[in-house]
Amino acid sequence: MLRFVILILVLMLSIPCQGSDYRYYFGLKGGVSTITGGDGYKFPLNESFGGSAGYRFSDRWHLEFDFSIHRNLNDSTASSSLSFGGDDANATQKWKASRLGITLNKYLFNPDNSLNMHVGFGGGLMVWKIVEPVGDTAIDVLGVHNERTDFAATEIFVTARTGFDLTLSSKLALCWDVQADMLTGAGAEFETSVKDARNTWQVGSFLTLKYAFGGGSGGGWKSSGTWSQATVAAAGESSRQALDGDGDGVPDELDRCLDTPLGAIVNKTGCAIDSDADGISDGLDDCAGTDPRAAGMVDIYGCPIDSDFDGMPDYLDKCPFNQVGARVDSSGCPTDSDGDGVPDGIDDCPYTLYGVDVDKFGCIDLTDFSHPMVLNIDYPPGSFEVDPNNQERLRQLARILNFVPEIRLEISGYTDNIGTDVANQKLSEKRANRVRDYLAMHGVDISRIKVFGKGETNFVASNDTAEGRAKNRRIEIIFYK
Repeated sequence: MLRFVILILVLMLSIPCQGSDYRYYFGLKGGVSTITGGDGYKFPLNESFGGSAGYRFSDRWHLEFDFSIHRNLNDSTASSSLSFGGDDANATQKWKASRLGITLNKYLFNPDNSLNMHVGFGGGLMVWKIVEPVGDTAIDVLGVHNERTDFAATEIFVTARTGFDLTLSSKLALCWDVQADMLTGAGAEFETSVKDARNTWQVGSFLTLKYAFGGGSGGGWKSSGTWSQATVAAAGESSRQALDGDGDGVPDELDRCLDTPLGAIVNKTGCAIDSDADGISDGLDDCAGTDPRAAGMVDIYGCPIDSDFDGMPDYLDKCPFNQVGARVDSSGCPTDSDGDGVPDGIDDCPYTLYGVDVDKFGCIDLTDFSHPMVLNIDYPPGSFEVDPNNQERLRQLARILNFVPEIRLEISGYTDNIGTDVANQKLSEKRANRVRDYLAMHGVDISRIKVFGKGETNFVASNDTAEGRAKNRRIEIIFYK
């Protein structure tokens, strides 16, 4: 039996590599995976297995459906998520998941190569739950309405992968993949602290044995059928006798361009055609008909480059280095509706008051409320009226306070030591009340304001000089929530 199996493998490996001639394939996969990215859970690598089925709709592109099963133990003694296995005795939870995904993959090299690299993106559903290590009893947590619920969900994920395919025969290939799934939260209905603490990335590495079937792809290079017969006839030789070093369908003795890249469409003299003059030959150009203005600003596939991913190609983009996520106008420059310096699209507070300081997220900078506001008002003796300079400061304060209604404030009035204690106490109350009334006149709800008259207390300077007494005659505003 063993000799028979060895004989079959030898026969398969002796067949030329023509895997791209088959449209369909299925595979069996096995590998290791972990769930990571959260607080308080550590799931070392554990074995995973599954299967896949795919459809190759061109030499370089294929669509793959795959299913896999994952089991991981939360082992607090493991050094990291990249440790292997997990000790049942030290585990407090077990992650159980079934993954159903779909991925669009592209081969990066010539499809006739025995070794090829691919990249892919896609998504799917992850059906998962976290259970007790013994007994598989589901752990309960708080749900979105603070009810007790199983720590389980059917959740949407997005995935990215890369890897290599090694062709073993015309129908067999061995594939090694590394993939990362990001759990989006769609379908996971838990209380906020639970969602924040849970793991959101499943990362794995797999080996897949693929079997191809389902009819040949036909093909050959596009230019071969156009010129091969005519050029061979002109040379007076049969197609089997003509030498064609670069495989473009034009015999070497008639070929003026002997190093044409494989896959390029050529003219009768064997030179590559570039219809849109972007530097990428037809047949290798994924974006035929590119605007001539994009010359020199295309990628290796002949498509216009968009450095800042704003949807405006660099050759038309007047602002080619925008922050990723910013909304742009027809010239590719960011829009800023509220004029706060943070572009629309990444502005968490898109309707901020004009002229008000904001943080890096475009929201009002509340750090100014972390310390008291002091008004050194030049009161005439016995007066409690607010001077024009401080009126302007209070108008700006009221403007911001009306935009952040959660901020409350305490207004305290102070005097110098000239006069009696009783008189100064009443005067400080009048001064604090006048500031409160001024803010209320500009729209601040009076219920948000507390007023205190502190009289001749808490001096900040000496009362022996006029300058010191002026500093002691003041209003202090303290902010809180």
